[in-house]
Amino acid sequence: MTPRVVAALQSPTLLNILIQSSAWSLSVQELGDHAELKETSLADFPILRRPEERVELVLVCSPDHLFNARKIWPRAKIAWLIHNGRQRSLLPPEHEDKIDCMLCFSDRVRWLAESGRQKPAFFVSPYYEAKQSWSWSPGILWNLRNRPETRSDDADGILPAITSGLNLRQYGQEQELGLATPQIKQRLIASCSAYMSYLHRSAGFGLAEHECLAAGVPVIGDWWGDMEDELPAEYWGLRHNLKAMRDSAVRVCEDESGARELSSLGLEYIRRYRTKDRMDDSIAEMLSRIGL
Repeated sequence: MTPRVVAALQSPTLLNILIQSSAWSLSVQELGDHAELKETSLADFPILRRPEERVELVLVCSPDHLFNARKIWPRAKIAWLIHNGRQRSLLPPEHEDKIDCMLCFSDRVRWLAESGRQKPAFFVSPYYEAKQSWSWSPGILWNLRNRPETRSDDADGILPAITSGLNLRQYGQEQELGLATPQIKQRLIASCSAYMSYLHRSAGFGLAEHECLAAGVPVIGDWWGDMEDELPAEYWGLRHNLKAMRDSAVRVCEDESGARELSSLGLEYIRRYRTKDRMDDSIAEMLSRIGL
């Protein structure tokens, strides 16, 4: 029987993906820490107002989530979701004995999360469909930056250095342009030079970056997560120093053929590494390993 799983309301764009898996029956419920989550409007799923019954696993990522999950479903297993490898974002040691496992979205973060821990960490591969919908337009860069207070401060200095003098449109919670609605995102994806990533090397899984790669949009920025192992080395959009990133940003704004080269490499990466079978298999392995 397919395990019944509840996820605490957190990253709606991630949950939109995970809920598609046939390896579990996943639903979403408010378990705290959601009052300031303006991204809720991006959810493609119903948010439960009453607790599910006979839940076997709960996905949490904060102490409030954990406390409420244990109160509502005292017999359910608990998986703590870890979204990036920065020390402050890993599982707090005082909560380790209250959970059954950790769940990560890059193998690099899985390794960082599991190092020195007694509880296992599992890698789940989110699914994207490669579907070209991008076309090149000169001199248009954009990015999404929701809840910047939860993220690295590196981007505060890096993005201006890379994009100085270029046209960068920045969307997200607490940003001047506000959240990018699905309609705004589709317009940007359909006609731009590239997506500007602010992710740092310890970041786990770039949701917006992967959405862009799946649509054929070039991505410019630093390498992050598992990308150095998965994207081909000739993907010159991701570099290791500011000058190289700046050169890539300028090039993609001016050189249509170069931008199309990145587009093709990104689409092939999605086809190879972000299949639904891979997501389902990685979730099924995690469930099996924790006895569900």
